[in-house]
Amino acid sequence: MTSLALAASVAAGPLAAVSGATFAASSFPGPAHAADGAAIGKCLLKSCQVPLAKCVTNPGCLANLACIQSCNGKADESACQIRCGDVFDNPVIAEFNDCAVSQKKCVPQRENDNSYPPPPEGSLVTKFDTASFTGRWYISAGLNQIFDTFPCQVHFFESPGPGKLYGKLNWRVLEPDGEFLERNAVQRFVQDPKEPGILYNHDNEYLHYQDDWYILDQSEAKGEEFILVYYRGRNDAWDGYGGAVLYTKAPDVPEAAVPRIRAAAKKGGLDFDAFLRNDNSCKAQADADEALKLREAYASRQLAIGERNLQERLTAERNLISNTVVAEEKELSSEAKTALGKLEARLEAYEQSLERAVEKEVKAVEDEVEAVEEEIVKDARSIFGRKK
Repeated sequence: MTSLALAASVAAGPLAAVSGATFAASSFPGPAHAADGAAIGKCLLKSCQVPLAKCVTNPGCLANLACIQSCNGKADESACQIRCGDVFDNPVIAEFNDCAVSQKKCVPQRENDNSYPPPPEGSLVTKFDTASFTGRWYISAGLNQIFDTFPCQVHFFESPGPGKLYGKLNWRVLEPDGEFLERNAVQRFVQDPKEPGILYNHDNEYLHYQDDWYILDQSEAKGEEFILVYYRGRNDAWDGYGGAVLYTKAPDVPEAAVPRIRAAAKKGGLDFDAFLRNDNSCKAQADADEALKLREAYASRQLAIGERNLQERLTAERNLISNTVVAEEKELSSEAKTALGKLEARLEAYEQSLERAVEKEVKAVEDEVEAVEEEIVKDARSIFGRKK
């Protein structure tokens, strides 16, 4: 569930999810946003020179850009851009977002359109013990197709004390070629002292993201255990994202409990029939050699689709920025001018170095792939100190 993991995927977190959309909006705006693009470009060149230079010379960041460019004009353009952020997630993108969005605020925050309002009064549980959430849980169904419907969503929770809940969240990001990437994040929640059905995940450093969970219903009946969660969130890039998930002890939705789940969802203003069922079978990755070939082919296709458009945008954006900052160049420090010159040189070298660098990055990513089922159990035991 990316909205729960913006720090890792906005990463992201819940939030990569948001990192992809943020980068698209901040670096290469379309013609309709040329004026905003010029202002953003000036801000980036003045205030985020080092992170920007790192991004345009980093293979993962460039692959992300190429993926984002392939989304242009699609009916689900925003969702497509967020998926790019899920697949291409690395520290360079995170550093750039931190500077552009949080530190220097070059990118304006996406405003809350009230798509996910507070739940209706009286729709939350009146009692909730955080200890009842301990152990292994699956997200077997989710509402928001961008954030809530990843496969193999296996989460481990621990309650270190009354009103506290810690979670190790694991999920997979599917690639079009059928392979997948492992993602995980650690979340910490505290219970509202006056509203037991509300849990807060605040005070996060990356993008200052905040998630609020609302417990709509809970069942502890054997074989039908579930916790229905509606959530709302905000961060420096986006105010007002949200969704809903069904946590179950079994990998699949307990059919006997569906009427009760549907009624609780309706009371909270949701339609459970709009939820999508998730695949929590957690099948093993394909043969390592074959997986590497498939991933290299996927990266090559993404680059082929987006490279021409990206290069055109780079040229147009560079010209636009140059025209808008020329009047202010006299005010720049010698260090800033030097940095600008280096950035220009790196942009010009982009086309020649891209393919070789991406192949190297793909190999590095593949080398880090681990067996998910073994690692999920291993990570949970390491964090919580005992078997679940």
